[in-house]
Amino acid sequence: MSMITVFLILLVAVFATVLFFTEPSENDKRIQQRLSSLDRRFTNEDDQTGIVKVVTFSRIAWLDHFLRNTKGALQLQLLLDQAKVAWTVGRFFFYSACVMLVGAIIGNYWIPVGYVGWCIGLVLGGTPMVWVLYKRSVRFRRFNLQLPEAVDLIARALRAGHALASAMVTVAEEVADPLGSEFRQCADEMNFGLPFREALLNLFRRFPLPDLQFLIAALLIQKETGGNLPELLDKTAAVLRARIHLQQKVRVYTAQGRLTGIILLLMPFFAFVLLNIIRPGYTAPLFETDTGRMMVYGTLVSMALGAFVIRRIIRIKY
Repeated sequence: MSMITVFLILLVAVFATVLFFTEPSENDKRIQQRLSSLDRRFTNEDDQTGIVKVVTFSRIAWLDHFLRNTKGALQLQLLLDQAKVAWTVGRFFFYSACVMLVGAIIGNYWIPVGYVGWCIGLVLGGTPMVWVLYKRSVRFRRFNLQLPEAVDLIARALRAGHALASAMVTVAEEVADPLGSEFRQCADEMNFGLPFREALLNLFRRFPLPDLQFLIAALLIQKETGGNLPELLDKTAAVLRARIHLQQKVRVYTAQGRLTGIILLLMPFFAFVLLNIIRPGYTAPLFETDTGRMMVYGTLVSMALGAFVIRRIIRIKY
C-alpha cells in the first residue's frame, strides 16, 4: 500500500470521525430549539416569515453555508426529498465517505498494486446514492399507481360542489403516502397565496412523471379555456389507467432480459470476491502484469457496452 493511499485513507477517517463527534446530539438539538423559541420575539415580521420552509444541508455552520451555494448540493437535496430519506446533504456525504473508506481498506488489502484498490472504495462509496435512487424509484412507482384513483376522487369532489383546492385536501386525507402528502403540500401552497400554476409546477418538480404532466397540462388548459372539469378528469383517469396497464405489461415482458443483464454484470465481481476469499492472491497476476491489466480494462469496457446494449433492448418507450 503506497504512502499516498495511506494518507488519503487517514484523511477521510479523521474527517469522518470529526464530523461524527462534532454533530450535536438529539437532546442538544431539542434544548437549542426550546431556548430559541423562548427567546423569540413575536412580531409581524416573524409571523410573515414563519411559513417559509427552511432546509438544513448540514449541522455544521460553515459546511451548511458552502452547500447552500453549490448547485450539486441543491440537486442532491431534491433527490433526498423525492426519496423521502431523512438525511441531510452533509450526512449523505458522511455516509458515502465512511463506506468509501471501508471499501478502500478492503481493496488495498486485496489488491496492493498502485491505486487499483481504490476502485472498490469508489464503487462502495456510490452505494448511498444507489439506495437513494432506489427509494426514489419506489416512491415514484407508488405515486404513479395512486394517481388515477386521486383523479377520480377529485372529479367526485368537484361534482359534490367542492373547489379544486378543497378537492386536493380531500385527496390528501383519503390517499396514502406519497401522493396524499404531496397533494397536501400543493394545496397548502395554494392556500398560502402561491398561484395555481406555480403550485402545480412545484408538484411536477418534486415528481417529474409523464402521467402527472398529463394531469397538470389538462388542469392548466381547462383553467384557461374553461369546460367541464369533472368530465375532463374522468377521461384523464381512463388514459392514466391504460398507461399503467401498458407499463405493467412491458415490465413483465422485459423481466427476463433485465434479470439476465443483472446476473451477467454482477457475476464477474462476485467470482472475483469469492476467489480472493477462498485463495488470497489468486487474482494478483491480473493487476501485477501488463497483460492482466489490459484484460481487466478490456473486460470492463466490454461489460459497459453489454450493459448499454441490454438496456437499449429492454427499454421500451410508450
